[in-house]
Amino acid sequence: MTLESFHDELDGIHARVLTMAEHAMGMLTDGMVCLTSHDEELANDIMDRKIWLSELHEEIEERIVRLFALYHPVAEDLRRIICYNVMNYSLYRVGRAGKGIAKNVLTAEHENPGVPMDSLNVMADMVVEMLEDVITAFGTSTVVDPLSFGKRDSKVDAMQDSIFRECLTYMMQDPHMIPGGIECITVARHLERCGDHACIMAEKCYFMVEGTRVEIR
Repeated sequence: MTLESFHDELDGIHARVLTMAEHAMGMLTDGMVCLTSHDEELANDIMDRKIWLSELHEEIEERIVRLFALYHPVAEDLRRIICYNVMNYSLYRVGRAGKGIAKNVLTAEHENPGVPMDSLNVMADMVVEMLEDVITAFGTSTVVDPLSFGKRDSKVDAMQDSIFRECLTYMMQDPHMIPGGIECITVARHLERCGDHACIMAEKCYFMVEGTRVEIR
């Protein structure tokens, strides 16, 4: 593999990771839409999208392995490939979270009491904004500010704790609210993990661009 073809392949993988990002984000945001609307048709569609999510994840992974095998990258090229690999995995988990939310819609009772949808939607908006910012940084080879990003993640964690306490109170007061409370806690956990993956991706984008490691917490 020539140096030119190597960089062409790097650019190709970069484009596929951005495609992966669009697909995974669509699954997550649509998951929240069907949770709010109890749209089972949309939920089933999200479940079906998991197939292409897995195929794209495997394709990117195989292309990265092939680059390592044929060309031993160093320095900036190595940092790029490491970032691509982490982005690929984290975006796959984001898409899986969307699938998990959709699965809740299909298995839970409709109009479950004890589900604070307003709080969940606020939390989802916070997480989606974090993901969008890190995807933009990846696409433009820029960085997000680690300090402010960490503060945003702390707010997501605090929101999850608040939702958990609220649901627990409902469930203790009325056993009929237990199914809805469990559903809500599960969705909040999915969203919190997506926030964590946004931080992981932001760290690797920073490493790719700046060549130094940061820890976002």
